[in-house]
Amino acid sequence: MANYRVKFFKIAPGSTGHKHLQQQFDVVSESPSGALVLAEAQVKDAADLLDCIEVERLSDHPAR
Repeated sequence: MANYRVKFFKIAPGSTGHKHLQQQFDVVSESPSGALVLAEAQVKDAADLLDCIEVERLSDHPAR
C-alpha cells in the first residue's frame, strides 16, 4: 500500500496548454491505477469537466 495524490486539471480554452487544477485527492492504494479509480469515484462528471489527470506516489503506507 502507498499514499498517492491524484490531481484533476482543466486546460484553459485558447491557452497554450496551461493547466488549471480543479480537484485533488490523497488516497491510499496498492497501485497508481487503483488510486485513480478511488479518486475518480469522488469526482462527478469527470469525463466532461477534466482534460488531464496526474497521479503522484507520495510515500509507502506503513504495514500494520
